[in-house]
Amino acid sequence: MRIIKNRFMFGFLVSVLTILALASLSIMGPTDAFAAAEDLLEITGDGVANPSTFSLDQLEDMQQTQHVYSAINTWPTKKWYVGKGVELRELLEAAGITEDASMIKFISKDGYAITLTVKELLVDKRYCFPHFKDNSTAVDGDGNIPGSAAGAELVEPMVGLQSVEGSNNPAYMNDLNTPLLMLGQRAVTEQNGNLFVKYVRKIEVLKGELPWWDAPRANPDSGLVPVGTMVALSNEHNDDDKIYYTTDGSTPTFNSPMYNWIAKRWWSARSDVLGNYNMPIGPINEDTTIRAVTIGPGKEDSDVVAFTYKVAAAGQGDEKKAVSYTDTTGHWAQEYIEALAALGAVGGYPDGSFKPEQAISRAEFATMLVKSFKLEYKGGRIFADTALHWAKDSIAAAAANGIVTGYDSNTFGPDDIITREQMAVMIYKAAQLPSVAEGPGFADNNSISPWARQAVAAVVQNKIMNGYQDNTIQPQGIANRAEAATVIIKALQK
Repeated sequence: MRIIKNRFMFGFLVSVLTILALASLSIMGPTDAFAAAEDLLEITGDGVANPSTFSLDQLEDMQQTQHVYSAINTWPTKKWYVGKGVELRELLEAAGITEDASMIKFISKDGYAITLTVKELLVDKRYCFPHFKDNSTAVDGDGNIPGSAAGAELVEPMVGLQSVEGSNNPAYMNDLNTPLLMLGQRAVTEQNGNLFVKYVRKIEVLKGELPWWDAPRANPDSGLVPVGTMVALSNEHNDDDKIYYTTDGSTPTFNSPMYNWIAKRWWSARSDVLGNYNMPIGPINEDTTIRAVTIGPGKEDSDVVAFTYKVAAAGQGDEKKAVSYTDTTGHWAQEYIEALAALGAVGGYPDGSFKPEQAISRAEFATMLVKSFKLEYKGGRIFADTALHWAKDSIAAAAANGIVTGYDSNTFGPDDIITREQMAVMIYKAAQLPSVAEGPGFADNNSISPWARQAVAAVVQNKIMNGYQDNTIQPQGIANRAEAATVIIKALQK
């Protein structure tokens, strides 16, 4: 009986140990997987003389370099990285990179791939900018605020075997995302975080003629424009391909101001602030030449193009500069949108669209009013929550002219979506409409806030705003860009 029990316990222990062994295999992390013999880093392509494969041990036996990297992604947000591994240049030289190699393609274990040029990786100097977060607001999406380029440190692109994202402390490094392509910035504002490639398994070095990025476009195009015109720039993709521009006659480079900070992949997610980041250039108040170039990864820079604007003198240029958008043809508000754009009071988006159904903020509407009615800032209050806002001057001008009062003495709520009754009050004051005796006969009259009733009645009677087919005015409803353009043009016609 004792023998049977011993055999039973022995079998039980063997079973438990087997289960534990299998469990440990099932939870193998990236380190274990990469250590497996079948997981190697391969360098191949017609741009190397000696296609090579490296095991983890071989990579670790090579000269190890450690760098801190400053990086900005396309959201855009600023991040620190630290990496330790093998410099890319050393790996490529070991594989015999040829003089006529032009492109390097990095392929992740999940199939993700990105192609960069030899020039941008091995010829252009790249840096870590220790002060690239200077002037930042410490919030997500601060990547459009230029930091300081002081103290820039040269850093080489590397294949990191240890790394940490979001910190400049090497004590936090691990092998979670390795092998990881890491590279510095050529300018303190350059977006390079989108070029870091995790789990690199294959590097293809290629020959051949490089493609070119398409040149930027402008809306409106060159020509005679009214004072205050705003110019929107765009290119084919509006994503990793960045537009850099100048207005002083110099040739734009990646050290010049960037136009399209937020990449197109994020436009829908960031629609509430897109206009604050990818802002039209202007107002054009004097003869101006905008020079622009597209610079992005994996291609040659585009040709530099110039857009020349001559500002119409008083009484000149009664024929307004035609402005059109890709998504307004046939829209019920097309006439009003194009008329307002011709005044330079509103602009479109970098891809040539207007987005007529998109909600509009209080700051955006106030800015449109100030530009349309040519209101001047006469001095006076600046709301506490607009002191650092892009529309600070326009909101201050609107307040000085009695068009806006804010929620209270300190709060305007510039990024709040404007309601229809708020829009009615602003347009009523800007157009200086007379008071009316009777209120509108809408089914939801009682929903109109007391402070907005006179304004709603006046704009409706003057046919500046209309109700809906169900006989409602929907005073707390959200106003969109098409409605904003329509009420402003109608008010200007009074």
